This record gives sequence, structure tokens and C-alpha cells, in this order.
Amino acid sequence: MDAVTIKSFYQNLPRLETDRLILRQAAPGDAQDIYAYASDADVTRFLRWGPHRILADTEKYLQEVLEEYAQGRDGPWVIELKSGHTVIGHIHLMDIDPQDRKAQVGFALAKAYWSQGIMTEALTQVLQFVFTQFGLDRVEAWPIRENRAAVRVLEKAGMHPEGEPRAELQKGALWDFCLYAIRRSEYSLV
Repeated sequence: MDAVTIKSFYQNLPRLETDRLILRQAAPGDAQDIYAYASDADVTRFLRWGPHRILADTEKYLQEVLEEYAQGRDGPWVIELKSGHTVIGHIHLMDIDPQDRKAQVGFALAKAYWSQGIMTEALTQVLQFVFTQFGLDRVEAWPIRENRAAVRVLEKAGMHPEGEPRAELQKGALWDFCLYAIRRSEYSLV
């Protein structure tokens, strides 16, 4: 894995599918669906960014995502329901380190779809892809300890805590972030 591989990955983010979901690149027509969950303070409570106040915030964000894809620098998968073709969240493979063959994952999901196994389904599909086709050896996540729902998703997907939490300032408050991780060799056990 090298910088060219990573650039190509983001430029051509692979379409992944599960029984209920399509994980794909964001598209210009997704703004309203993304705004529906990105404007919810409950959804963004533990995220590094706050709720989008107006649709224009989402349109600006979406434009930035499309530019990141085009330049091969970054970009999340949107999570689309197969039934209804509605975008209900996103999952982001980021900070890809080609030398150590690892990356970090983060996600958000519309509140109406919490506690239905959707994010675990999406994360499991991403892990399967990165370990079997993309060549990563490790995936990490840094949830806030108080975000029990995210921790449950990570654990259900086979990720486990490592080390002590680290305190970090986010949105003006000090939070304890916990490291969760899974290695390729552990994934086969999931």
C-alpha cells in the first residue's frame, strides 16, 4: 500500500453492499438526506463537529467531500438504505497509514435508525473490505467513553479496548476518548 493506492481508493471509493445497505460515495443529490441527520444535536453530540444549522451548511460540507474525493485525499461512505434509497448516515475510513497498514474509522447515523444493528452491519462490511481487499492490518476508533452506543457498535463488530482513556478537549468540554481496535488476524474470529 502506498500514497497512490490511497489516492485511488478515495477517488474511486468502492461501493459496498449488505442485505439492507449500500455504502457508496456521496453525491450532490444527497444534501437533504445528510442534513436530516447532520442537523440533529443528538446525532452530533459526541462528534467533533456540531449540528448543521441550515441546509447551506450541509451543501458546503458535501461540496468539500466531493472535492476531497476528486483529489484523492479523503471522504466517507454514505450509508443508504436499499429500501427507499435514503441516506441515513455515513462511515469514514480515515487517517490511512500506509507504512503501518492501519486506519481509523468513525461514523454517524440518523436517530430514527439507532438500535437496529445498522451501524454494526455497515462497520462489519467495511472491516471485511479493508482486511480482505484493501490490505490493512489494523483499524482503530476513538469513541468518547460516554458514547455507549458507539462503543457497543465497535464491540459487536469485534473491536476491543486498548490502553487507558485519554482526555481531550472537544467543543469546549474535556472528554475521555477510548482506543478501540481490531487486527486482521482477529477479524477472522468475528
